[in-house]
Amino acid sequence: AWVDEIASLAGLQQIGVQPLRRTALTIAFDHPDAANWPVVIDVDENFYFKPEAGSLFCSPADETKMAPCDVQPDEMDIAITVDRIEKATTLRVKKILSSWAGLRTFAPDRTTVVGFDGTTDNFFWLAGQGGYGIQTCPAMACAAAHLIRHGALPTNHLAAGLSEALLSPDRFTRMTQ
Repeated sequence: AWVDEIASLAGLQQIGVQPLRRTALTIAFDHPDAANWPVVIDVDENFYFKPEAGSLFCSPADETKMAPCDVQPDEMDIAITVDRIEKATTLRVKKILSSWAGLRTFAPDRTTVVGFDGTTDNFFWLAGQGGYGIQTCPAMACAAAHLIRHGALPTNHLAAGLSEALLSPDRFTRMTQ
């Protein structure tokens, strides 16, 4: 979430990575088949839930713009989550077990940023994983390692359609020059 501020401290141009708060909570839930339920996402992506260790993991699928910070869940987002789930299903929330929030970060084009800054060889960007960091982190870590060590993406990344230009932070600074 602090990547643009860190770039500024290094004397580099910011690229517009935006932190967005995502709220999550777990609710008490007891149903004999709940562990076998799939992830449920409403058609407008206004909430989702899934079974998680004997409870339901839920989110309002929020993307609230925030400055980089030690983010905390907003009580209104928790209430909105419960309301949306109860209106769309037969579930009734009796107890919230826990709640938290995190900052998901997105580059302006919502694509991960991986590569050396075009103005220096001493600053490497790995940012903007957004909501897909857990799913893409092995591939992006491999991309970062290859770019740092070899100056190019691995062949399997290239074969999958990735390119240095697609991931490069310079795609944003070129637009402003």
